[in-house]
Amino acid sequence: ETIVYADKKQLELLRDTSFAKRGETDSLRAVIYRFMPAHVVYNSIANAENYITLDKGADDGIREDMGVMSPNGIVGVVMSVSPHFSLVIPVLNPKFRLSCKTKNSNYFGSLVWDGGDPRYTYLQELPRHVEFDLSDTIVTSGYSTIFPEGLLVGTIVDSQKQKNDNYNSVKIKLFTNFTTLTDVLIITNRLQGEQRNLHKIVKI
Repeated sequence: ETIVYADKKQLELLRDTSFAKRGETDSLRAVIYRFMPAHVVYNSIANAENYITLDKGADDGIREDMGVMSPNGIVGVVMSVSPHFSLVIPVLNPKFRLSCKTKNSNYFGSLVWDGGDPRYTYLQELPRHVEFDLSDTIVTSGYSTIFPEGLLVGTIVDSQKQKNDNYNSVKIKLFTNFTTLTDVLIITNRLQGEQRNLHKIVKI
């Protein structure tokens, strides 16, 4: 089988992400992922549940459950497609959840938006004993068939205890500016089907 790499222009867009800065060994992970540029044709940030529409669809090879990122950080996940367009559920939607981690410690939690300021979201369910500093970077954990490990999410700006004292919640300032979002990359994991079929064995 021929392996398709992201082309030069697409890889240049990734230079600002930690995924592209992990070194030559980790850059080999790119054989698993393909990146297709797309343009935002609709975007909402002020609703209780926000959505984004892109100008790529099924005729371009886009399907549900593909990740979407900007040159600065993650954006969301494709939830529905038509022949020429894709509907994306973004980070700025309470229904969006993603496993992310603190870059320095590798402890992971669940990324959830509270419906408030579009500049911020929250990483919940972090073990209480985890040590972190304000301005620590949050990245994708890789515990997903949608996003590779290490894509930038944002930085920690505040923390608070959750109702369960065993866990902390940290406030994250997003790297992606959703108010000016115009161009994105749609991420294809060429091994997604294989991994999901394996997970079905134990109902992950």
